[in-house]
Amino acid sequence: MAPVRSVPSAGAGVGLNRRLRRWLTAELREVRSVVEASAAACGAEHSRKHFTSYQHLCLLLFHGLSSHPSLHQSYEHFAACRGLVAASGLERTDGTDRLGVSYSHLASSNGTRPAALLVGVVRHLLARLRSADLGVRSTSDPLLSTLVIQDSTFLRLSLRLAQWLPTLRCPAGSGVRVQFWYCPSLDLPEVVQITSIKVNDCQSWDQTILGHPDRLAALAGQTLVVDLGYYSHERFTRLREAGVHLVTRRHPQATVTIEADQPIQPTLPDCDGGRITVRADQRITLGSPNNRAGAVLPGLRLVTADVVPRARTGHRSPTPRRYEILTDRWDLAAAEVVQVYLWRWQIELFLRWLKGHLQLPHLLGYSENAVELSVWLTILVHLLTLLAARALGLARRSPLLLVRLAAACQHLDRTLDPDHLPTVAQLPLPGFDLPLLSPT
Repeated sequence: MAPVRSVPSAGAGVGLNRRLRRWLTAELREVRSVVEASAAACGAEHSRKHFTSYQHLCLLLFHGLSSHPSLHQSYEHFAACRGLVAASGLERTDGTDRLGVSYSHLASSNGTRPAALLVGVVRHLLARLRSADLGVRSTSDPLLSTLVIQDSTFLRLSLRLAQWLPTLRCPAGSGVRVQFWYCPSLDLPEVVQITSIKVNDCQSWDQTILGHPDRLAALAGQTLVVDLGYYSHERFTRLREAGVHLVTRRHPQATVTIEADQPIQPTLPDCDGGRITVRADQRITLGSPNNRAGAVLPGLRLVTADVVPRARTGHRSPTPRRYEILTDRWDLAAAEVVQVYLWRWQIELFLRWLKGHLQLPHLLGYSENAVELSVWLTILVHLLTLLAARALGLARRSPLLLVRLAAACQHLDRTLDPDHLPTVAQLPLPGFDLPLLSPT
C-alpha cells in the first residue's frame, strides 16, 4: 500500500503551485493502476474500447474540483487543459483541440458505467489515509479518536426525471438519502450508504450496522454518536450486546426510571470553553416493560446539562439550551459526556463541506447509476483534498486548497517529473502563502 506522498517544503526553492502540480501529476500516475483494477473487478470496460475508465475518471475529477455548475461546462474547459488532456490520453491525432470523446458519450457513460468503479478507488484512498494517520490518532484527543458519528443527508430528485424512485404521496419530497459514518479525528467518511427516502434513519441501521456482522464487530469498543433520528430502544440493546458504546439524546416520550443520583463533578475549565453546566447525573433504567414494541435498558446514564450556544452559530439569544444525554459510558466525567454529544456537530460541518464546496447536489445525471456516481465522486474529491493537505503539510483541508487543486488541474504541465526537483529557485507570489506544518 502506497503511503501519502510528501512534497518539498517552501524553503526547497519550489513554489507552492508548482509543488501542487507536481504532486497531482504523481497521484494521477499512481491511481491509474487502481482504476484499472477496479474497472476489471466491476466490468466497467465492457464494450468501451475508445473511452477507458481512467479517462472517465480524469474528466470526473476535473468536474468535481472545478465546481462548474454543469458537466457540459467542465467538458468544454477540460479541452483547454492540455497537460491534463495529455495525462488522460484524450488527445486527438488530427491536431484539433477537440477531445477524443464526445460530450454525449461522456453523459451516457455516467449512466451506464458502474459506480462501483469509484468505490474501488475510494477504498484505496481511505486505506492510504488511515495508514498515514495512525500517528494522528495517538497524538490527538484520545476521546475524540474513539468516536464514530452517524448521520444522513437528503438529495432531492424530481420524479419526472428520476422515474426509478419509488412513488410517494408527496412527490415534492422525492429523492435519496445518503448515510454517513464519520470519523471526526481523521475527517474520514468510514461508511457511505445510499438508500431510498422510504428507508428512515433507524431502518438504515439494519442495513449499515446490524445487518453487517463485520461492521458491527469493527465498532466494538468505539462510541457511536447519533441524534434522535436513530432513536430505537431495541437497536440500542443490540449495539450494547455487541460492545458498542452509545451517546444520544433522550426522547421526550421515553420512559425513564431513576435508580440513583450520582454526585455532580465540577466542570473542567478546558471542557469546551466552560459553556457546559451539569445539572444532574443519574443512573436510570430506560424503557417500560409494558411497551411490547420496545425494550428495557437498565444501567444507563442520564446527564442533564445547560449549554451556552456559541455566538457564531447564529443563535439570537444567549440563553443556555437544556440537553438530556443518554450513554452507557461511566468512565467519563458528566461534562465530557455532554462534550461528546456536542462533537456530533462535526458531521453537520462535514455535510456542509460536501454540499457547499464540493457541489454534491449538482448531479451527473438522473439515472440511479449517475446519482450513485455523483455521491462517490464527491467523496473521492474530498479524499483527494485530504491527501493534498497531508502532502503539503497543511493543518487541514480548506476551500482555498480546493481552489488551488482546481488551478493545478487547469495548468498541469505534461513535462513535470515528480521524481526530480528543479534546481532554479522560484519566488512565491505575495499574499498566497498557506500555513505549513513541520514535515512528519
